Amino acid sequence: MTQPSNKTPLQSSWSNFKEVSSVDDWFKVYQVAANLFVFHEPRHYEETLPSLLIGREKAALIDTGCGIGNLPKAVNAVTDKPVVVINTHSHTDHIGSNGQFGDVAMFDHPLSHHVAGKGVSHETMQNEILAENLVIKPWPQGFNPNAFLLPPFKVSRWLRPGDRIDLGDRDLFVIHTPGEAEDHICLLDSSDRILFCGDILLHGPVWTHLEGGNLKDLLTSYKKLMGYFDDFDHLMPGHNEPWLGKELLPTSLAAAEKVSSGQAEYREITDPWNRRLRQYSFDQFAILTSG
Repeated sequence: MTQPSNKTPLQSSWSNFKEVSSVDDWFKVYQVAANLFVFHEPRHYEETLPSLLIGREKAALIDTGCGIGNLPKAVNAVTDKPVVVINTHSHTDHIGSNGQFGDVAMFDHPLSHHVAGKGVSHETMQNEILAENLVIKPWPQGFNPNAFLLPPFKVSRWLRPGDRIDLGDRDLFVIHTPGEAEDHICLLDSSDRILFCGDILLHGPVWTHLEGGNLKDLLTSYKKLMGYFDDFDHLMPGHNEPWLGKELLPTSLAAAEKVSSGQAEYREITDPWNRRLRQYSFDQFAILTSG
């Protein structure tokens, strides 16, 4: 069996964005649009992409990545505005640096409440984030892998579907979109016509095989997002490559419908955590289901 890959031939599109000098050697920082930056973790298998949208009064940091680099330091080098963290969901590769920020908003769901109240142990973070086959070393300066964990953290605001997070001159509209995770949300910036889509729309594998994820919910979420299709032009995923075209949404919906109806072919694979999966490959992405 083979492993799925987060890599795509379109990685060269990074050359379309302005690289900003980073104060932390773990991240590559890019300016994607006038008020939009991404903090790429290229030396991790997950290739997470925390996004920073800067408004007139405050900035929104959408997800905090794996927790390995000094993300607050990197963010503060880009903006001096107050920063609110908004997590698209509670998987460890999206909340790793939550404890380093004072203002955190999460979707009001039992999974989010649990991780905020309990944190994540060193053993879990070691397995899910720090395993040897996931990371290209060296570790960044000041990082101690032997003490790595996510402590409990305070959530300033629990979000519900339809809520808006005001940044002064724009806001982010909360859309509940399970399928990859039960507490997954997308965030719509209708002013700049951007959909921050977390893990459900991307170039690379879309996961439905983890606990709480399933293809039926993913299909429902894609159909829900089609109701907002006229309100955005670009997608900002949580992994691999930023600033994707909106056409990926109907393409992903059609692919998920083929998988659901049994019309798509798959191959059996194992992922880096030795989980047996089915991988349904399409042009720029794949859908992973339980084997």
